[in-house]
Amino acid sequence: MLDVLWCLPSGSVFTLRYLRRIVLIQERGRYVFTLQLPSHPDMTFAWNRLRIEHQLGFGIEFDALDALKLVTEKNYIPKVAVADAWQEARHTPDLPVPTVPESHKFDWTFTTNYKGTLLSDKNGRKLQEVPTTERIDMSKLTSRDPIHFYQDLCLYEDELSDHGVAKLSVKIRVMSNNLFVLLRFFLRVDQVLIRMNDTRLYWEQGQKYLLREYAEREHKDAKNLNVPTSVLTDPIRLSEHLPLVNAYFERLDFPQ
Repeated sequence: MLDVLWCLPSGSVFTLRYLRRIVLIQERGRYVFTLQLPSHPDMTFAWNRLRIEHQLGFGIEFDALDALKLVTEKNYIPKVAVADAWQEARHTPDLPVPTVPESHKFDWTFTTNYKGTLLSDKNGRKLQEVPTTERIDMSKLTSRDPIHFYQDLCLYEDELSDHGVAKLSVKIRVMSNNLFVLLRFFLRVDQVLIRMNDTRLYWEQGQKYLLREYAEREHKDAKNLNVPTSVLTDPIRLSEHLPLVNAYFERLDFPQ
C-alpha cells in the first residue's frame, strides 16, 4: 500500500496513490540485487512512485526501479572524457580503474525510454496499448480551471561527476474534468550531448481510455547549440531547440 491516497473529483473512476520516501540503508540491497547494474544514480528514490488506479484495479504506475531496468548499453557514449571521470569517481581510490571491454560498456548516463508500468486487476486484465492518430488537446491544459491536485516526484538523478545531469521525474496535475502526467528523462552532458525523453499521459472524464504520447529529442553537438546558458538548465525551454528523433502515440484502452 502506498502512503498517500487521493480520490479524484466526484464521478471519477480513478484514484491516485503516491509515495515520497528515501531508501533506507537496509533497503538498498533490494534494488541493487534487482537491477544488477554496475552502478546506480547518485540519488535513486527507489520508493518514490505514482500510481493511477481504476476502481476495478487496473492502472498505470511510475517508479524508479522499472525505469532503471531499461537502461541499456546501446545508449553508451564512447570516447568521451567525462565518461572516464564518471568511472573514476565511482571507483575505490586505492584500486586501479578497471578496463571494461567494449562489449560490456555500461550506459553511465542512465538513459531510459520508460513509459510507465501497466498494472493488472485481480483477473490479470491490463490497459490495452493501441496505436492512434488522436492527440492530446493541449489547449485543455492551459485553461484556468482550478487545479485540484499536483505532485512532482523525482525518481532518480545523477550529476555525472559534475559534468552535467541525468534526471527522471514525474509530474501529475488533476483538474475538474481531466488529469495529465508528464514523465521526463532529461540528460545534459556538458559540451557533448542533450537528450530528452518525454511521456505524456492524459485522461478526460467519461473516456474509457487514456492517451499516451512518447517523444525522444536529442542534440548530439551540445557545444554548438546556440542558446543562452539559462536555457541549458531549463528543460521546458530547451525542448524547443532539440530535434525530434522518435515519437509515437497510443491509446490505453480500458480492458473489456
